[in-house]
Amino acid sequence: MIRPDKHTNPALSVVQVAGIILTEIKQGEIIPYGDLLTTVDSQTPISIKEVFNYSLSFLYLLDKVEYIEDFDAIRMKS
Repeated sequence: MIRPDKHTNPALSVVQVAGIILTEIKQGEIIPYGDLLTTVDSQTPISIKEVFNYSLSFLYLLDKVEYIEDFDAIRMKS
């Protein structure tokens, strides 16, 4: 899923969507999960709802974002 092949749509790649997520998180301090999904989905020509959670997990594994359970929100890890 992360490694592209000849059938991969660049707009739906995990790395591309993760980059959009990082851009959005940098603009706001804490972003609710639903708002982040809506914002990122509106910036792509094709619906990325299938790839969104994989991209968020990818960023979490890289220790770039953290999940705030009390607010159901995401923020940049400092």
